[in-house]
Amino acid sequence: MKRWSAVWAACCFLAACANFSDTTGKPQRFEEKIAGEHAALAACVTAKLQSDGRPFLRPLQFRNRQYPDMHASEIHAYDTRFLRNAIPTYAPSNPDAILIYGNPAAEVQSAAQRNDNDKPVYAFALMLQQTDAATVNASLRGDVFFGDIAWKILQSCAASPVNP
Repeated sequence: MKRWSAVWAACCFLAACANFSDTTGKPQRFEEKIAGEHAALAACVTAKLQSDGRPFLRPLQFRNRQYPDMHASEIHAYDTRFLRNAIPTYAPSNPDAILIYGNPAAEVQSAAQRNDNDKPVYAFALMLQQTDAATVNASLRGDVFFGDIAWKILQSCAASPVNP
């Protein structure tokens, strides 16, 4: 009997370890060369994501980071449900449900600081790195659902003649 309980406990432990998700390494979903300038595209995507009124985007907080030494911009969408000291706008503990509208200012950081940005849980990360004067290499990693939305918004920003 003891042997069977030990085998059962070992199987449960292995099953739990197999289902443990890795939050630091999100898979890459898209990569493509897009016409445009990284800062303008990042501002356009962030503005459109921030102003999107769909309820499933409400728990996301967007950060637009620029890395001048890399000639790149990166947009992170953090899920406020998994951030410490963050209260989502739909939570019962936030009865006023104040939404923050407007463009978040771009955060200018060095490439060395980029490694520390991936520590919190994020829904997606969209990297826009300038390859030449008119082309950006765009790569997106993260959640399939939110990543598809961000990628479609990026393509609409690249296709529009005037970026906000």
